[in-house]
Amino acid sequence: MADNKKQAVQFIYADRELLLQVADLLSAPVEVIVNAANSSLAHGGGIAGQIVARGGEIIQQQSDQFIKEHGTLESGMVAITSAGKLPFRAIIHAVGPVNGEGDEQRKIQQAVARSLQLCDMHDWKSIGFPAISTGIFSVPIEVSAAAFFHAITSYWDARIDHNPQKIMICLTQNNFEPFVHAFRAASMQKNEQGQPLQFKTGDESPPEVGVVELNEQDLVGQDNSDIDDWFK
Repeated sequence: MADNKKQAVQFIYADRELLLQVADLLSAPVEVIVNAANSSLAHGGGIAGQIVARGGEIIQQQSDQFIKEHGTLESGMVAITSAGKLPFRAIIHAVGPVNGEGDEQRKIQQAVARSLQLCDMHDWKSIGFPAISTGIFSVPIEVSAAAFFHAITSYWDARIDHNPQKIMICLTQNNFEPFVHAFRAASMQKNEQGQPLQFKTGDESPPEVGVVELNEQDLVGQDNSDIDDWFK
């Protein structure tokens, strides 16, 4: 019998919520979602194909127009389109690295951090992510999980009053447990006292509070002059 209890892990960072959950990204209860895109914003398969299939061709058309005007994107960069028929304020298209191209963790951190910065710029209070680059791009789950941990906690530490207030990472049955284990390992490594975040798993128990001590220098890819070039 499958274990249906350990489907979500939540922790509270100050008054903010971070949720790792087995969930359908396209049904996530958030204002905006992030698409794991390729450099050409050609949404042919995976979660990108699902977004266009359910949101409509307007998403691909707007993506094509962006590429026509700005050229292809490098790993770690982002673009915005409308959400079409999907119930979101927008779609953020984040370009993740392909395994083997080098510096994969830093590039995923940049993609995540820039997506969070977009939320603040547009006053979006909640955002949903897939596990960027862990699908057909084949980046190891532990690399993606570590990138998410450092990008999110560093962003929140440096911007205590800024959006988003809720972040949801939507995972599959297959990558949920490996992602959570890698996320926990990253938190233990990061904490100066050697104490990991205190996670609660399962839907019935309330989350415990996790405290992470960070500094602004840990924030990856947050130079505003660099960010502004890629937020359209």
